[in-house]
Amino acid sequence: MNLKILILCVVAFLISCSSDDVVKKEKEEFYGIYRDFAKKSITGPTKSSRPLEGIERTSSWLSNFNQPIILISSTDFKNQATLIALGNNEEKLTWVSADGISLTYDQGILIATRGYSQDLYSLKYTSPKELFGSNRLSYKKVHRYLNSENKYNDLNFRCRAKKIPSKTIQILELELTIDRFTEECESEQYSYKNEFDLLAGTTIVIVSKQWISPANQYFLTYNMYAFQKT
Repeated sequence: MNLKILILCVVAFLISCSSDDVVKKEKEEFYGIYRDFAKKSITGPTKSSRPLEGIERTSSWLSNFNQPIILISSTDFKNQATLIALGNNEEKLTWVSADGISLTYDQGILIATRGYSQDLYSLKYTSPKELFGSNRLSYKKVHRYLNSENKYNDLNFRCRAKKIPSKTIQILELELTIDRFTEECESEQYSYKNEFDLLAGTTIVIVSKQWISPANQYFLTYNMYAFQKT
């Protein structure tokens, strides 16, 4: 019995270390950018800045977490969840909630979900570097789902994306300058508009509104781990 308990403790320790290692490189890179930016930022909000609607989170709240996290929310803000880093695969980060829902992102772009009523099984998409590095771009996307018979159901979209001039937002008492990137996509049956707030002059996604599926529609993602202290 003691041996089993010891093994469980070792496994838990390794998972914790793995979670930290998954985002260590990203955190070090991002934190340097945010730290330098914060030094130049205004301490308090100004009249021209736009607070993040429906998300009442502070640096004090964030300091309660020892593991890297992201925050997700429904667009009406009635359902919110905190997810911790689970693992990575070729720089694609997977995050998991306490109730087992998991989301996978490629540099801010949602590419898979697990645990929803209609999961995004996979996504064929333009690389984040190419997408966010452009002012205007046209391309195709394929959303893949599993139907009730456990067969693939693909939705093909034609998309147009553009970057909107910089504005300011408030997050965790910081005022940040961001570039808004919008993505409008249409298929024979559906259409949607995704929005990405990028740290101005970079391809780093701070906040996004992304469409999951016809059944689940949109949800919001807040990149909190970049603001966590190293």
